[in-house]
Order: sequence, then structure tokens, then C-alpha cells
Amino acid sequence: MGSFFLDVSHRLLAGFSDALTRFVSARLGASPISIQTMKHSMLTPVDSYWNEHTVNSRPFRTAEESRNYLEWRCNEYPLLREFMNLYGQHDGQVILDYGCGPGDDVIGFLIHTNAQEVIGMDVSEKALNLARHRLALHNIPADRMDLISTSDCSQRLPLDDHTVDYINCGGVLHHTSKPESILKEFYRALKPQSQACIMVYNRNSLWFHLYTAYDKMILQNAFPGLSLDQAFSKNTDGESCPISRAYRPEDFTALCRGVGFQAEFIGGYLSRHELNLWHKLGDKALRDERLAEEHKEFLRGIVKDERGYPLYNGKHGGIGGVYRLYKASRGPQL
Repeated sequence: MGSFFLDVSHRLLAGFSDALTRFVSARLGASPISIQTMKHSMLTPVDSYWNEHTVNSRPFRTAEESRNYLEWRCNEYPLLREFMNLYGQHDGQVILDYGCGPGDDVIGFLIHTNAQEVIGMDVSEKALNLARHRLALHNIPADRMDLISTSDCSQRLPLDDHTVDYINCGGVLHHTSKPESILKEFYRALKPQSQACIMVYNRNSLWFHLYTAYDKMILQNAFPGLSLDQAFSKNTDGESCPISRAYRPEDFTALCRGVGFQAEFIGGYLSRHELNLWHKLGDKALRDERLAEEHKEFLRGIVKDERGYPLYNGKHGGIGGVYRLYKASRGPQL
């Protein structure tokens, strides 16, 4: 039954992708930007979920609307631009945006830098067709970019060794079945002396300790019978999201160092939702006897920076935990 369901899902999603492609062609004319599809025997639950729950799935109507969304996103998530270094200096470089979704950062790197090529990879063909639509809106030359459909069942990147100058991966690895295997592939594909910028969900965050542990589980009595980690996994990208992890900084840096990277935790960029809840519920949570000491310790440890943003152990306490990874040399073949 499971294989039949996945096969039907794959055909339905393929039909949606074909329909979206026809929509793009009707609106804009045939685009030279194609999508490479890697062959996989079946969809995993991760693949199926993200094909169905594609972020920002409404096609943009104009290039200006697409640009404005990038600015809105940075305003909605304070410190996102600074921590993820959007979009930096990448003259003549090959950039991989792994888990590119509908193309936010693919577009950002292409219109704000002189990158030679930007490669967007994602498990969702629906998202890749949305990215293709945006690229056509911005009149991006086909030789500056590539879109590749991947799968959670195979972590192997269809890239040669030491061919990528920079990797951007925002909000993806915490949803994957084998993040360590993907990190090994990042290491293999990167050139020596190159970098990656990764965001995974931050356990040392207001989202984890205040929103999930207090607002949802205590005040709203949500997720009864579940552990905090299980509740968190249902409190980020939908209750049926198959995988959603929150990493302690020391744990994720150890994971990255284990595959050969030098790794630095930059901090957790914030969401407006976290900031609003902090101002509304922070003091109340500290007085509430039902909240466990682990979460009170986090809240008591917060200090404000010069902009009023929360710091914990010297790092910002937002959901978006950002890490800079450095590949110092060729190292071992992984």
C-alpha cells in the first residue's frame, strides 16, 4: 500500500509541475531555463511533504514583486541578512543553493552579485517550477544558472569534486533524513579554501523555550503526551512535517567538524513572532510554576543588545541558527 501511495503521489505532483510549467509558458513564453531531474525509485515522506507544502507557493507576477519579497523576508526576520551574509561578494564564483525552494536566494545571488553560476537544488519539483518562473521574470540568462531536482533518499550531489566556490543552505538540513551525509557532500563539492553558510533551527531560541515549551504546550495545552522535541517538530513547518530538529550550537558544530569543516556558530536570527512573544510573555513565563527550570534558565540568561534584541551566552537567541563552515584544504576523500 505504501509504495502504491507514493507512486500515485509522484504522478499527481508531476501533473502539478506540468500544469505550472504550462502556466509559466503561457504567461511568459517558453523559458530557456530547464530543470534537471535525477532519477529516484520512489519519494520519501520528506519529498512528498515538501512537494505538497512548498513555501511561498504563489507565483510572483512581476520582477519588482519578486524583489520586494526578498526585502520583506529580511524585515520579517531581523538579523537574517547579516547572519546569512546576503548576498556578499561572489564575483566569478559558482554558488550552490541547496534546498533552494521557490528561488528566493537563487534570485538574490543572481541579481545582487556577479556570480558566474548559481545552482539551485530542491526535492520539490513544484518549488523548482516556481523558481523557473521567477528566473524568467528577471530575464536571467540560462548560462548563469541551473535547477536540479533531488531527493531525500539520495544525498549524493550531482557535482564533481572541488567545483563549488560557495554553498548557501538556509532552513533545510534540519528537515533531512541524513544531514551528516549531505554535509560530507558539501565538503566534497567545495573547492579548497571555500565556505558554506548553513541555517538550522536553534535550540537556544525563544521559539524553542518560550513559544513551544510555554505558549503552545502550557498556555494552549497543545501537543498533549508529546515530548518537547516532538512538540517542536510539529510547531515549525506544519504538524505533519516528517522531520524538524532543533540543534544545540555545540552539537551542530561538532557534526560539521566531524566531516572535516572548521565551523563557527554566528547566532540565531530572529522572527518577529519570537520578539512579540518575548515582550508579551517573557515575564509571565518566569513566574509560572508550570514551566520547567530549563526554560526559565534560558529566559533568565537573556540580555539585550544595543538594538534590544535578545542575547543568550553572547549569541542572539532566535530560531535561525547560522553557521559558517570553512574548508581549509582538500583533506580526506569522504
